[in-house]
Amino acid sequence: MGIIAIISIRSRFLSKRTPRDWAALGLLGLFLLTGCAAAKEAQVRKLQARSAYETGLSHLREGRPAVGLTSLQEAATLDPEEPIYLNSLGLVFLDLKQLRDAQEAFRKAIVLDPSYAMAHHNLGVALAESGRWEEAVQEYRTALTFPGAVVTVLANHNLGWAYYNLGRLKEAEEVLAFTLRLEPSMVSAHYHLGLVLLKAGRKEEALAAFSKARDLAPESEFGLAAREHLRALGAEP
Repeated sequence: MGIIAIISIRSRFLSKRTPRDWAALGLLGLFLLTGCAAAKEAQVRKLQARSAYETGLSHLREGRPAVGLTSLQEAATLDPEEPIYLNSLGLVFLDLKQLRDAQEAFRKAIVLDPSYAMAHHNLGVALAESGRWEEAVQEYRTALTFPGAVVTVLANHNLGWAYYNLGRLKEAEEVLAFTLRLEPSMVSAHYHLGLVLLKAGRKEEALAAFSKARDLAPESEFGLAAREHLRALGAEP
C-alpha cells in the first residue's frame, strides 16, 4: 500500500471520530507526554548517579573512604539497576570490615547481573573474611565460569586459599600451581603455596615457594612473612 492510500484511509478514519474518541486520544497524548517526561527524568537520574559514582571514586583515591561511601550510596540509590555501583559499594564495605553490608551489596549486584564475575568473586572474599569458606568456594567457582583474565587469576588464587583453610591440600596445591602458571610473579600465590606444601610435610618444596615469594617482593607483606617462615625453617639467618 502506497503513502497516498495510507493518508486517504487515515483521513476517513479520523472523520468518523466521536467526542469520546477525541477525549481518549487526548488522554493517550497526555500519557505519551508523561511517558516522555518520565524517561527524561530517569535519564537525568542516571546522569546524577554516574556523577555521584565518579565523585565517590575520587574520594576513595584521595583516602577519604567515609565520604566516598556516601557518594557511592547516593549513586546506588539514584540508579538501583546498575550493578557496578553496588559492587563498588560492596568493596568499600569490605575494606571497612562491614562484612554483612558488603555481602548484601554484592548479592544485589549479582541479582541484577548473574554473570557479573567480579561481584561473585568479591562476594566470595566477603564470605571468606567471615570464615564461611565453603560458601566462598562456591562463589569463586561461579566467578570462574565467566570469562575474564583478571577475575580468573584472582578467583583461582583465592579458591586455592579457601581450599587450604578447609584442609583440602591437594586441591589447594593444584589451584595455586595453576594460578602461578597464569601469573608467575604473583607473590601471594607463591607464599600460600608454601603454606600448603609446609602443611603437607613437603619442607624442601615449601622452602622453594617461600624463597620465591621473598625474592619477588622482599619488602611486601607476603615477602616478609615468607622470610619469617624461612628463618623458622633454618633457611635464613
